Amino acid sequence: MATHSSAIARPETLHVNDTEPSKKVEALAEIICAAGNEAAAALFVLMGTLGSTPHPEALANTAKHLAFTRCGELNVFGIVDAQIAIVETELFGGNVVA
Repeated sequence: MATHSSAIARPETLHVNDTEPSKKVEALAEIICAAGNEAAAALFVLMGTLGSTPHPEALANTAKHLAFTRCGELNVFGIVDAQIAIVETELFGGNVVA
């Protein structure tokens, strides 16, 4: 079998989910979404983590995804209730039937 000398080795793609900072970001997102006493401190640590990582944009996207997913899970009924109220207002033009 012939080999091609013009072949170039491709650099390994960084998978943010496989890195140690992403585990830290996941834990911080969980703390932030729980909205406890430590939420502000967790946000501060998250900002520092994003500032010191070699791939802050990828890690920030991971954090956004985790936070959106977790906060949605925690507030699913609040979101549904808010959407129902909006649709009801649009359907009845502000004249809500009791």
